[in-house]
Amino acid sequence: MKYYLFVIGCDMNKSDAERIATVFDILGYKRAESEEEADVLLAVACSVRLSATNRVFGRGREWQKYRKRGALTMVSGCVLTRDKKKLEKYYDHIFPIEEMNKLPELLKLKKAKKDDLSEYLRIHPIYESDFRAYIPIMTGCDNFCSYCAVPYTRGREKSRTEEEIIAEVKGLIEKNYKEIILLGQNVNSYKPNFTKLIVKIDKLKGEHRIYFYSNHPKDVSGELIKALPGLKHFPNYLHLPLQSGNDEILKKMNRHYTKDSYLKLIEKIKKDIPDIVITTDIIVGFPGEKVDQFEDTKMVMENVGFDMAYISEYSERPGTLSAKMEDDVPDQEKAKREKELQKVLGRTSGENNKKLVGTTQRVLIDAKKKDKYYGRTDSYKVVEIKTDQSLEIGQFYMIEIREAGDWKLRGRI
Repeated sequence: MKYYLFVIGCDMNKSDAERIATVFDILGYKRAESEEEADVLLAVACSVRLSATNRVFGRGREWQKYRKRGALTMVSGCVLTRDKKKLEKYYDHIFPIEEMNKLPELLKLKKAKKDDLSEYLRIHPIYESDFRAYIPIMTGCDNFCSYCAVPYTRGREKSRTEEEIIAEVKGLIEKNYKEIILLGQNVNSYKPNFTKLIVKIDKLKGEHRIYFYSNHPKDVSGELIKALPGLKHFPNYLHLPLQSGNDEILKKMNRHYTKDSYLKLIEKIKKDIPDIVITTDIIVGFPGEKVDQFEDTKMVMENVGFDMAYISEYSERPGTLSAKMEDDVPDQEKAKREKELQKVLGRTSGENNKKLVGTTQRVLIDAKKKDKYYGRTDSYKVVEIKTDQSLEIGQFYMIEIREAGDWKLRGRI
């Protein structure tokens, strides 16, 4: 018996998929190389954006031909109740990721050992990569941002124990993993104490680097800012979602900070960590967003000088608070605003990249295309390397940066 996974959305979904793969392995299933040969087809869904949900619907329609020959189709991950009702037309089973222990029952198999499937965050994942791994340290969210589906699909915040997390990180380091990403919908609200956790993790010896996201500005503590520069394995990199630069829109988003408080936080971070790389998330066209309010967001982007921003056009998610608001910004205007912010981002990213020309950066090689290798610096910037040497995927190399564009660097050994 074989299974096929279709993964949509964020790194948390990728991590979920790795744990789902473990459950299938426990149950005696093998990974299918293609959809055609699979007995079970499972989509790991993301309800955060409409576009991601539409991809689940689209794949469900495509899978009907396999369903007719007897294959089971399933959905897990983040699924809103209203989306679930629509998906039932195309999928045999839809279950929350927290109920992964029901998979044997859905497959009409004898249940696996209870200890193996009791808690999905405790399931040891089958990692997709042999050098990069994602570790969820907490799940769910208590913030209830008005546009976000996470509290309704994953529930309230729940943290893993320090012992479990440190054991998983240690195991990866012992297997020579080079990059580890700590995940959480609101990672820095980890309890009992996020800063103390990463300080303990940093003491683990080895040649590796560790990142964490996503952070909420209201939860970035002075303790964390003070600790970061002294950590050996955590690069000076911080993903800090802005979402909007206008106070009225931020209030409607239920974000619990203002434009000024965000900028003051950025100022403090840059003062204490001068070489910090800051990335962000932004939503354009939120209900009621006027042109001058959008200009506030544009101003903050120019002021901060982000190295990267994940800019998305607002899309209504059923069941969220913002779904009750009138989605009154035309799609054409949303696209126009996104394009404007992308121009600002290209400029600030390009300016930051030029500062690296002439420097030598540690780069983790993660791909090869034709005669070029690609990797990322510790500040997570893409580097293109043309060389006659044979480089090993998943290893660090010291690269001299020779050129800089808006979106990537070019360098040599």
